[in-house]
Amino acid sequence: MRTIQLDFHRKPSATPWLGLALIAAGVVVLLWVLSRQDVAEERRKLVDTQEAELSWQIKKREASRLEAQKEAPLNDKVAAIEHAQSLSPETGLAALEAAWLPTIAYTKIDVSTTERNLKLELEAKTQKDLLAWIDALAQQPDVAQVMLARQSLKPTDPFKPTGAAVEVRWRAAEAP
Repeated sequence: MRTIQLDFHRKPSATPWLGLALIAAGVVVLLWVLSRQDVAEERRKLVDTQEAELSWQIKKREASRLEAQKEAPLNDKVAAIEHAQSLSPETGLAALEAAWLPTIAYTKIDVSTTERNLKLELEAKTQKDLLAWIDALAQQPDVAQVMLARQSLKPTDPFKPTGAAVEVRWRAAEAP
């Protein structure tokens, strides 16, 4: 074992190469760690920038998807209903006008363009007039179906008219 040198005025006889090598290696490692920290900081900034850009693109896509969803119908059924509501009931009403008889009085007409359907309540002078009107209406080219839902004689009325509820379904108009 070596003796400890306590005289600081005298130079030591051996140079501590191991200590100098460790200090030099420590300095190199310290510089390498600092450079890696700088690289890691730059990468973190790059990832933050990419994340912000991706988040902005996702928000933009979501906004455009919501805008397109507002403009486009949700499904085919909704599109069909919207199309049917935009149609005119002129076809069904024209068939009613063409089949009308002076002995028939329309008391209520409900129009449903989505179902291409007319629900009528009417009065006829006689049951024979009612049936003649139904036959004339069924013969119209635009009428698909005529259904007599109910029919009754009004005994309290002095003229004894026949009251009826009729449902008429018209055909879809040909596309021009």
